[in-house]
Amino acid sequence: MESDLSASLGNQKAGRYNFIAPDECRSEKVRRLLDYWHEIRAGRAMPRRKDIDPTLIWPLLKNVFMNEWHANPDRIFYRIAGTELVGALGFEIRGKWLTDLYKDEADVERTLDLYRTVIRTRAPVFGRTEGTQLRLGANSFEWVICPLSDDGEAVTHFIGLEDYVSPRPYLGAPS
Repeated sequence: MESDLSASLGNQKAGRYNFIAPDECRSEKVRRLLDYWHEIRAGRAMPRRKDIDPTLIWPLLKNVFMNEWHANPDRIFYRIAGTELVGALGFEIRGKWLTDLYKDEADVERTLDLYRTVIRTRAPVFGRTEGTQLRLGANSFEWVICPLSDDGEAVTHFIGLEDYVSPRPYLGAPS
């Protein structure tokens, strides 16, 4: 199945990322988070943020991030970032705005557009990033961003996961 979101979204420091269809995803961790998301949404359009139970996804937590959406103006605030993400980036992103992470306005806008896609579709979005310079020791990875809601209708938060394999060790890499 081809993704209907196949356009490339970036080629700057953030890397070149492309939407992929769920069946194109090779990451077991991404699929496991998606399965969990479907389980906790329990037939609703999307789960509520309070439905997340970290004890049920503890093997994934080092790769998980959670952030929240702020509109008017559109902004993203990072609430949680697993140790693999922090180790790969080389700095903490928890408690930071997207604009603290990307100084290039094109990178910020491209990332906001990605989250707007999740909001518009109210469904998980999958991708593969190639050529990133932000993650030390890794030049590609797969990811998913899943919508969450406080009221069951409007997307207010996201849970996502980045799964990448580094050809060389970096701080936080498994030995």
